Amino acid sequence: MTKTDEKSKFDLFRRSIRFRIWRSFLLFTVAILSFLFISQVVLMPAIYQFIKKQECISTALEIRDAWDTDDLNAVIDDNAKNKQLGILIHFPKSSLGGLPFTYSRDTTGSSISIDRRVSDEMVEELRTSKTGMVFFPVDDDVKESFLLATYVGTSSDPTGYIFIYAFLEPTGTTTQILANIFLMSSLIIILVSLVVSVIISSSISKPLIGISKSANKLITGDFDIQPSRHDYSEIVVLTDNLNRASEEISKTEKLRKDLLANISHDLRTPLTMIKAYAEMIRDLSGNNPEKREKHLGVIIDETDRLTLLVNDILNLSKLQSGAVQLDKKNINFSSLLRDIVSRFAMLDETKIVLECEEDIHINADSKQLGQAVYNLIINAINYSGVDTVTVRLNSIGADNVRFEVADKGVGISADQLPYIWERYYKVNRSENYKRAVKGTGLGLSIVKSVFECHGFRYGVESEEGNGTTFWFECRRENAENESDRV
Repeated sequence: MTKTDEKSKFDLFRRSIRFRIWRSFLLFTVAILSFLFISQVVLMPAIYQFIKKQECISTALEIRDAWDTDDLNAVIDDNAKNKQLGILIHFPKSSLGGLPFTYSRDTTGSSISIDRRVSDEMVEELRTSKTGMVFFPVDDDVKESFLLATYVGTSSDPTGYIFIYAFLEPTGTTTQILANIFLMSSLIIILVSLVVSVIISSSISKPLIGISKSANKLITGDFDIQPSRHDYSEIVVLTDNLNRASEEISKTEKLRKDLLANISHDLRTPLTMIKAYAEMIRDLSGNNPEKREKHLGVIIDETDRLTLLVNDILNLSKLQSGAVQLDKKNINFSSLLRDIVSRFAMLDETKIVLECEEDIHINADSKQLGQAVYNLIINAINYSGVDTVTVRLNSIGADNVRFEVADKGVGISADQLPYIWERYYKVNRSENYKRAVKGTGLGLSIVKSVFECHGFRYGVESEEGNGTTFWFECRRENAENESDRV
């Protein structure tokens, strides 16, 4: 394997779902560990100092609340004991020049008493402060410490002063221990995350790889695929969609082959006859007017058949691609329908019965709709034989219209009904997608496309042996809005 191939294979792996899930999981783990390291190790001294200051502030507020109560001494003793603080209460009417303070309690274990840490400068700075609460650093060779000073009352006439001394335990050793524990824990967590991420990424990517292989089979024309299922709902949906796509592509491929075969047959037969009769005219009947006219008639008929086939294919292609722009107008559908039915008046074999209400107007393209109606009637005649074909046009309530073409022919079985709108479908019990009894086999496909372009509701009702009814429904228009009377 060349270096180029190795690089290409690595790039492919780097862009894979498996690698990206593994990478994302690992990066997330590293980010969480980094946050914990910064918060618990790097920032621990600052956080510890912040918590200790908050304890001093909360203690000062509790003492203020209990200032004029009998619980003052108990509050001072409890906070000093539980929080390891030194607390001193000073009344301004007693000077700091050696007179005793009202009360003090120190549980810090410091060799220097709290009253020796308080100075007149602190009191002066406190009285000029804006917040009424000041932290002072304290020089201590053994411990890092600070002193909180505040007062009760107002700055100009304070009732008393509160001094709270606190120290911070050395955190260097603790931080180092935490760092070592964190390092070992991080290594274990990263190893576990690697294993878990590999398992998760494999469980997700494995079925996707199977689906991808199945999809590749579709490209080669192998439609017999069965991708493995999985517990993930999204992958289950994807698998089901691929199976359905495979079935539909298989049907489409079969239809394509049959369609080509049918079109080739429909083209080859008239072309063969045209060539044969043209040769007969050239070699045999060229000088015989009667035979020549007969042979030319066959050639013209077969040419018309070819023209009809090509026109139907072009019309269907335009309708299905959306290339046809409908010229929709308010038309008198009753008049249009009578005109279409009148074209079949010369038929001897089949009787056309028209049941039509007068002056029913709809919004439609008269040319395209007329072609669809014509195709439905021709289809009914092809399958009804000598029986009657009934064409109905009735109102449904005040707003809708229903059109029907019903025959008394062989009918259609329930399992064939979903496929009758397909191109070249023939209703029988042997083969599907065959050429229709007469015509090009594209009539119902054109009807379906016309109805869908108009937005009509349409369908077919049939029972094997009892005939078939094709229908569509649409909105009725008012006659006074008519812009194109047919």
